[in-house]
Order: sequence, then C-alpha cells, then structure tokens
Amino acid sequence: MKKRGWIAVAVMLTSILGLSGCFGPGIIYVAGTWSGFITWTSGPATSFTSPITLTLVQEEKKTEITGEIGLMGPGSKPFSISITDGTAGNGEFTIHASGVMDVVTPHANVQIDLEGKRDGDVLSGTGTQTNDGAAYTFSWSATLQASTE
Repeated sequence: MKKRGWIAVAVMLTSILGLSGCFGPGIIYVAGTWSGFITWTSGPATSFTSPITLTLVQEEKKTEITGEIGLMGPGSKPFSISITDGTAGNGEFTIHASGVMDVVTPHANVQIDLEGKRDGDVLSGTGTQTNDGAAYTFSWSATLQASTE
C-alpha cells in the first residue's frame, strides 16, 4: 500500500476511535455518599445556602447513575427524591431527580437537575430545582463521605 493509502487508513481509524469515545476522559465514577451545599443563584433565597446529600449508585465501567438526593425543605425539614435519570461520561455527569416534598402542606412536586464534574473527592457544578413549576438555579459542591469504589 502506498504512503497516501496508509495515511488515509490512519486518519479514518483515528476518527472512528475519537468518535467512539476511546480517546478523552471517558466515564467518571461517582458512586458513593456525598455531602455538601447548594448556593442559590436565583429566586427568593438568592445567595443563601442549604445542605444537599447525594447517594449515588453506579456500576463500574457503566454510565448510568441511580440513587437519591437529600434536600432541606422549609423549617429545616429534610426530604429526599429519587434519581430518575443519570449519566456519567466524557468527564462530566448529569442527574435528574423527581419526587414530592412531603414536609409541606400541600405537598409540592420537586425536580432537581444537576450538571457537574468530579475533582478528586469533590463533585461540583450547577443545577435547577423546580417546585410545582417554579424553577430556581443554584451552584453546588459536595465532598465524598463514603465510597463504594
């Protein structure tokens, strides 16, 4: 095969491997119990912080994340919601959780969307909490408390 032929084959293989995710950061592992804080960036609680806990389940070498998120409701009453969709890949992760804030009357439907990265024993990123249709943004950070690695 001529030199040009080899170059073309090398370029095609590099492209295929790059598109398939064989190069780059790949899957990040986030399983474990994480504890930290949300700092609200919009809404009536702008600049205030509140606690967040994440109990994340992820099989090794898999991208799917399940588990639950613990939050603080009005009157410092804790509640949790289940992760309904979560993915870890390309050095980042996204989590969607939904449930009911049952510590208020009437109960409120709550959704949380998190985007983030892992840096050692710290997860951090941005997110949105939607309570009965009203969305509020925040930044967040959580430290690993117990690993399942």
